[in-house]
Amino acid sequence: MLAALGCAAVAGLMPTVTSPAAALANCTWGQAKMSGQVSGATQSLLGTLTLTNRSGRACALPVAPIRASLIIGSQVLPTLTVRMRGSVVPPGAPTRRLPRRGHVVVGIQWRNWCGAPRGKVRLSVALTIFSSVTSRASLGVVSTPPCGDRRFSSRVAVSRFLKPSAA
Repeated sequence: MLAALGCAAVAGLMPTVTSPAAALANCTWGQAKMSGQVSGATQSLLGTLTLTNRSGRACALPVAPIRASLIIGSQVLPTLTVRMRGSVVPPGAPTRRLPRRGHVVVGIQWRNWCGAPRGKVRLSVALTIFSSVTSRASLGVVSTPPCGDRRFSSRVAVSRFLKPSAA
């Protein structure tokens, strides 16, 4: 009995370890402001989105955005969101934390657009971070990527959330 009490006392002195991300509240739409740019790349549009925390409190992010929706005018384009892989991922370390008044980046690449409109369009992107949190930014006037194969969906690849590399 005495041994059990001694173990309980020692266990009570042990610090509880929690992950820093677990202690943070999820980012809200009011905290996150997004900007970005894309330009023509081989058979695609490639660029980065910057998510800035406008508040004085850090917040938690998921591993990667849930969805990237492309919008022309009021039309949400039928695209499939996939994870960006390989050499097109921008530099930076993966993160699950958006620092207070800080920012993170997300790589984005749009391929295989066989729909309408085509050519020069005014493009916006909506990045769904959590199911109830979406941030939107205008990417300006861009040329849509070419139609590679009508049998396949248009795809928008996004990277994980990344801490920008030091310049």
